[in-house]
Amino acid sequence: MLATPWFSHGQAPSKIARIGILWFGSMDTPTALQDRSAFRQRLAALGYVEGKNIVIEERSAGGNPERLRELARELVGSKVDVIVTPAVTATRAARQATSTIPIVMVHAGDPVGAGLIASLARPGGNVTGSMNLSYAGKQVELMREIAPRAVKLAILLNPSNANAPRYVTDATEAGRQFNISLAVAEVARPEDFQNAFAMIRDMRPDGLLVMADPLIGDQIAQVIAFVASARLPAIYDQPAYARAGGMVAYGPLLVEHYVMAAGYVGKILKGAKPADLPVEQPTRIELVINLKTAKALGLTIPQSILLRADEVIQ
Repeated sequence: MLATPWFSHGQAPSKIARIGILWFGSMDTPTALQDRSAFRQRLAALGYVEGKNIVIEERSAGGNPERLRELARELVGSKVDVIVTPAVTATRAARQATSTIPIVMVHAGDPVGAGLIASLARPGGNVTGSMNLSYAGKQVELMREIAPRAVKLAILLNPSNANAPRYVTDATEAGRQFNISLAVAEVARPEDFQNAFAMIRDMRPDGLLVMADPLIGDQIAQVIAFVASARLPAIYDQPAYARAGGMVAYGPLLVEHYVMAAGYVGKILKGAKPADLPVEQPTRIELVINLKTAKALGLTIPQSILLRADEVIQ
């Protein structure tokens, strides 16, 4: 009687399931902590409670691709039942380590182009999850509204991000409509940022687009500090970055992806196959304006943008 599981019929199974999470960047930033909490809360709502019927093993590579591959093999060796992988880089590392353990990718950019899945509707193989779209075109439009005299924009991105080519293409196409040229500064390692900042200064752009990426997210404080020192208007992919001091952010809520990921994990632990679970995309996009930052740059945000904003930080 004492060994009888406390779950009733229709609830999560009594088997202790092992969930691995493979982080490319840090898992201790404020944003990551929020995402981790949302993931666990959703799992609990589905009947999967850590310490009762699931064990969660997390590994962080700290932005090191080589370390990421080692940790992926480590999780596979620990016999986890499913691996959750924020971003394409982590998903690719996990996919190289196993073709049988289910993998739930989180906010992956262009997973089809990266060769991780066959299609969004029918992923095939052992990978499914959520993906990010490119919002670069909209960000260029916003920058033009904020700085109508802009003729050149810089982009800060990680070239290893699978969504980077699409992001640059979308930004370039939007820029062409407004006679705005684009120049790219790349960061692939933490030590690349100072060189990228120097390159951006030399470019003398009228504004900066910052593409969402785990590596850039880990270094977002120094990115925001650089932008302030360079007195550049900047637009970010993640709403949280405007709340952290960035001027404007337009993009999906990352936390929504982690709620989705918990749903995928729940389905897989109940027997669903990743190959049959369609890839989901975010449904909530936010525009956040930090007026304090804009005023420090001597910029006036047009009323037309303020009226469209989901949040205005005074």
